[in-house]
Amino acid sequence: MKYYNDLFKLGIFTFSDALNIIGNLSNTKHEISNLIKKGYINRIKKSLYSVIDLSTLDDYNNRFVIASHITDDSFISYHSAFEFYACYNQVFYDVYVSSLKKFQSFSYSDYNYRYFETNSLTQVEVIQGVKVTSIERTVVDSINMLGKVMDVEELVKCVDLIHVLNEEKLKEILLEYNKDVLYRKVGYFLSFYKNEFNLSDSFFVFCLENSNINNKGYISHNELNKLVYIKKWGIYAYKDIHQLVDKGGNIDV
Repeated sequence: MKYYNDLFKLGIFTFSDALNIIGNLSNTKHEISNLIKKGYINRIKKSLYSVIDLSTLDDYNNRFVIASHITDDSFISYHSAFEFYACYNQVFYDVYVSSLKKFQSFSYSDYNYRYFETNSLTQVEVIQGVKVTSIERTVVDSINMLGKVMDVEELVKCVDLIHVLNEEKLKEILLEYNKDVLYRKVGYFLSFYKNEFNLSDSFFVFCLENSNINNKGYISHNELNKLVYIKKWGIYAYKDIHQLVDKGGNIDV
């Protein structure tokens, strides 16, 4: 218990953090081993630890906080960001973690922490100790990775629970990625939410003007037999994404 209170203030810590507190390499190894044996801390992965709340005997840190500390720049994204924003109504046991620095995916306390490569920290926000993509970037990222991180039906269900989207932030992340088909995929998808989010006509003009509709693309490479060509957007997609949810995926094309 000698160092527990100091470590508890950190909540989640690395071996280096503990060494700074304890001050001696041998003693640090001994103290960490002893605290683990006594059930005062848990080892999340190599050199990363979480304290136990002795009043509840549960892990003091939730999965979102843990994900935010896997590397110096790790943050939650995709599915997990929607969960954090209460825009996903089921518990998902894979935690999606993006980071500039690669790490090996791992499991801890019933959750699987999955690494996703990223080159951008734009619109990564810190909310209650959690590093998470903005809701706008979460939407764009998920559309960009449709068929890999979630399907269209899942994304519709998430976006249906969003209250506000800022079109300037949507533009910012689109301009950073600057991917031809992504402009059109986002424009197509959000055209179904134009009124809900007060998206201006100029936003959809922006999406079209920054892309080439002659370069045909796909909203997702899943269920290709259910997609039709949407001439305005130059992509193969569903006629009506809301109908997709209403009919449980059996959309009439």
